[in-house]
Amino acid sequence: MKKILIVCVATVFFISCKNAEQKYFSSSPEIDEVKALVKDYNAGDWNAWMTHYADTAKVHHNTLEDSTPAELLEGLKGLLAGASSYGFTDKDIFYEMVIDDQGEKWVNFWGTWEGTIAANNQKLIIPVHLTLQLVNGKIVEEHGYYDLSEYLAVMQKIESEMDEEEEVMEK
Repeated sequence: MKKILIVCVATVFFISCKNAEQKYFSSSPEIDEVKALVKDYNAGDWNAWMTHYADTAKVHHNTLEDSTPAELLEGLKGLLAGASSYGFTDKDIFYEMVIDDQGEKWVNFWGTWEGTIAANNQKLIIPVHLTLQLVNGKIVEEHGYYDLSEYLAVMQKIESEMDEEEEVMEK
């Protein structure tokens, strides 16, 4: 009797696990789309980069305020103007897709951004997390989180040094 009870419990457990809906993925067309977005970013191919976004996409990078992909692009170009090189490394880069309880597909990206400041050749390393909702192969919402404090401090120091040099030259 004990054996029959154990077999029944094991069977029920096996069936319930087998019927559980998969919610986490390490490969999908949506992940491939985000990989292409990162590749276009690394190459500085901004025309191709923009094609990954839906016309109505909402983007939030380090803010709760909505912006458009075009506004994000202008901000990125401004930040990258001072870099002689930049991009995400191939190591320690992770992608996963999640289907949430509402059936929405979100791709999570974790990567390491490395860049070199043109003015002083200082190398910066910044961890980045993005989560992107995709519908019909296009990004409709994106949230990005990364700490720019070191980058901004380096740029402020460079600007301050340039101001000091100008003052010396004027005297």
